[in-house]
Amino acid sequence: MYRRVVVVLVDGLRPEIVASDTMPVLNALARSFTHAPAAVSVRPSITVAALGSLATGVRPETHGLVEPGLGLLPKLPGLLPLGDELHRVGQDVVAVLPEMGLVSRSLTAALTRAAGVGKLVAGGKTAASIVRTARQAIRELAHGLMFVYIADCDGAGHAHGWLSDPYRHAAGIVDEALRDLVPITERDLLIILSDHGGGGIDPRDHDAPHLANDRIPLVLAGPGTARQRRLAGPVSLLDVPPTILWALGAAIPGGYEGRVLREAFATPVAVALP
Repeated sequence: MYRRVVVVLVDGLRPEIVASDTMPVLNALARSFTHAPAAVSVRPSITVAALGSLATGVRPETHGLVEPGLGLLPKLPGLLPLGDELHRVGQDVVAVLPEMGLVSRSLTAALTRAAGVGKLVAGGKTAASIVRTARQAIRELAHGLMFVYIADCDGAGHAHGWLSDPYRHAAGIVDEALRDLVPITERDLLIILSDHGGGGIDPRDHDAPHLANDRIPLVLAGPGTARQRRLAGPVSLLDVPPTILWALGAAIPGGYEGRVLREAFATPVAVALP
């Protein structure tokens, strides 16, 4: 069991960009610890659907959040949000998000409260400022889950195209920011993933069914995780919620549609010392 799990979602990051010449920090983490090079997201391969699945452990057709808005709320009574399950065992849940406008902030606050997030922290407008904010928030989090959202790659993909030079440049900036999170792997579990790829059919979009839109990187690093392990079997974004619950000592609801990625862990995980 871990004291803290930190989940970093890099919006729109394609797995082939996690290479030594483009994202050396994340590439080194992947090679040093455990990674799933062929993990897949949910469909539709859009951010709100993926976030809904991370928050509830179920597919979009079950949670109903498939477009921006409050689509999750009508189905909430039949769902078991990840945050609520963590609160049952005394774990805190914090989200570090980019600064946003009033309407977006109000909508995000409503959805995150519904998903069981206890505290929202505004992290600034850049990857570096978001990670700096996250580092401070981690020090203040005694135990529980922290979710960190970074949007740079998705913005560059929509503006210039996935795999374009500006997209690669944005990935490099994100990678340099992630360097500041590497030290937490000495005692906490760090999970880095994306919500979708992009450019599969429309070079500036990601919502159509296509492997390039579906595939996402997934890296698990920290004490107790397997070293230099590549997960070859089927791995889904839906496997992340039950893995988080397991890592923090919470029960996994029977309705969750993923599985614990036990093969990512080399040894039984003891409680990390403060």
